[in-house]
Amino acid sequence: MSFQSVLTTGLNYDEYRWGRSRQVFRGPKPDLSQPYVACIGGSETYGRFAMSPWPTQLEKLIEYPCANWGSPGAGPTFFLKDPVVLEACSNARACVITVMGAHVTSNRLFSVFVRRNMRLREVSETMRALYPEIDFSEFRFVANMLIACWEASPERFKVVEIELRQAWVARMKELIEDIETPTILCWLSDSSPEMADRMEPFNARENPPSFVDRSMIEEVKPHVDYYVEYVASEEAALGPRIPGRQRPEIARRCPSDMMHAEAAELLSDPVSKVLGLRFL
Repeated sequence: MSFQSVLTTGLNYDEYRWGRSRQVFRGPKPDLSQPYVACIGGSETYGRFAMSPWPTQLEKLIEYPCANWGSPGAGPTFFLKDPVVLEACSNARACVITVMGAHVTSNRLFSVFVRRNMRLREVSETMRALYPEIDFSEFRFVANMLIACWEASPERFKVVEIELRQAWVARMKELIEDIETPTILCWLSDSSPEMADRMEPFNARENPPSFVDRSMIEEVKPHVDYYVEYVASEEAALGPRIPGRQRPEIARRCPSDMMHAEAAELLSDPVSKVLGLRFL
């Protein structure tokens, strides 16, 4: 049973299935016969526990339809592996891509499931040789496996870190290149890309986007039309992450409603500029 399923929030995500894999997305289902902005990413775009996720608020601010194709726990390969969603992103007037975690991307050390990127699918022989003392069959989720690897040997974990960095940068560049419309990359978090120990697994898990730091962002930035960096204000960061529950530490990894509002406000200007350029 998921954490979300045991909490009474009163939220209606109005979910629908779509795409080649019939993945679940948050509604309302967009009308793709009219011009729109595509919004893709992980939980922060889907808006888990949010009354009004940032794509919905952005739509109101710019008065332009915004399709929310965020999926909880998604990495860049989630979208690369679904040609229906990828084509819809290319057909949009613009595409906003929120920065997704590096651990939910398959690499040479381990692979994740196509639709459930947070779940561990397979571990390579290289990874087993790097950590012979670990029984990888015990792990269902990538984040828990990476914590165990780091605890076993922070020194050996540097090999894992390098692979996470390289795979994430490569897949993000591929995703941006495959989306044939102006792209806006958005860092959406209550912590900065410069935060210390971003690559240490426990800190990474608690401070999404996990295992992504400034150097990785700098490698990807030249490939997008705009980069927007949103780091939550103190008030927004301390706000409740679940409606009706005041303690921000509950579901801390999910942006608060105020964070969604602030992010939408910050995105409204560059998205409006891109839309204007598209029609010149």
